Amino acid sequence: MEQSAEQISYQLRADVVATVLDHGALLLDLDSKYFYLLNPSGWAVAQLFEDGTTVDHVLERSRAWGANEGDLDGVRDQIRRMSAEGLLEPAATPLNAVGEGVAAWEPVSFERQPEPLQKVIVSAFDPSIPLAE
Repeated sequence: MEQSAEQISYQLRADVVATVLDHGALLLDLDSKYFYLLNPSGWAVAQLFEDGTTVDHVLERSRAWGANEGDLDGVRDQIRRMSAEGLLEPAATPLNAVGEGVAAWEPVSFERQPEPLQKVIVSAFDPSIPLAE
């Protein structure tokens, strides 16, 4: 019996690290050096992939946290984009954790920053940067 795409297990790659912010989180892909800003709902969705989950389970949890049917399209889009960006990989067995959820659901926000980290960080020895006086 073949699984549908929403029943296949995925997890965050081991070299994708997260930093929790006041309003959501930041994911950094240590391979590509791109980083992604997520609002609290987007972070709650991403956290489910830390230990492996299925798309069906993510949609079920999002509904339980307050997502309406229109919001679920945004959740599906976030998962699609996370997969397209290479942040997810197949998981052997999903844990399908319940997750912490959010205090108040809002449509997910998942934004890739336009420049990779190495272009954002500047060197103190860069001659194009004026010296502080």
